[in-house]
Amino acid sequence: MEYDSREQHLPPEERIRKLEQELSEANGREIVYKEKIDSLEKKLKEAKEESERDPLTGLYNRRFFNKSLDKMIVGADESPVLDERRANINNQEVGLIVVDADQFKHINDTYGHAAGDEVLKSVSRALDTLNKREATDIVARTGGDEFVVLLPGMSEEMAAERARNLWSIIREFKVRAGDDLIPITISLGVGSLKLTGVKDALFAEEIRLKGSDLPPDEIHEKLEEMKKELFAEFLGQVDEAMYAVKKEKGSDQIARVSEVKNKEKLPDEAA
Repeated sequence: MEYDSREQHLPPEERIRKLEQELSEANGREIVYKEKIDSLEKKLKEAKEESERDPLTGLYNRRFFNKSLDKMIVGADESPVLDERRANINNQEVGLIVVDADQFKHINDTYGHAAGDEVLKSVSRALDTLNKREATDIVARTGGDEFVVLLPGMSEEMAAERARNLWSIIREFKVRAGDDLIPITISLGVGSLKLTGVKDALFAEEIRLKGSDLPPDEIHEKLEEMKKELFAEFLGQVDEAMYAVKKEKGSDQIARVSEVKNKEKLPDEAA
């Protein structure tokens, strides 16, 4: 460390006092800077968390849901802990439950938006209650009255069991609107996605695109588009299964993609 040449000629006691004072001032500036850095880091963390949360229910939003599904496919990421049942199966599978709050528009129109908001909050509380038992799952509100539960390492059969538990829990919830108690019911769609199949499809497409001499940025962009299409197709299948059963049997039902597909095959086989 370089010193002012004049310091060399100061008496030792005065020089020590001067250096101690400078060190104290420097430490003070460091504390101020550290406090500012800590404050900015905290604000940044809070901003990131807010950007991934639904403001009404406090659940994750569609942005976080899509990012989580993307990470599972790209990096074969799993939640940190899998229960015993999930540890014994191929963890390259992810289950999905789509949850639709029944009669939401009717409740909004009849009892007002405050009652509708309470219905959404009640559904989110039920989802959160179930999720606390299973820290591996990701629960998100993805639309007005639609929620999703992403279940790493779960087959459709296991996801269906979780859906039945959720269906039972929500039946205990009611929302008060004036003198009325509004019962809450939900319709659920259940499916699962083989992550290995998605990764294989993306890898095959990447090889094809590289053979066409496209620049790396364009290849990356096209693969991202394909990924979004695969996600949308997966969600669409679960959604369609739920609405098909809803149309046939009414609300308050659980629909499995495999069962709906098998039912669709029967008329074709008969023909």
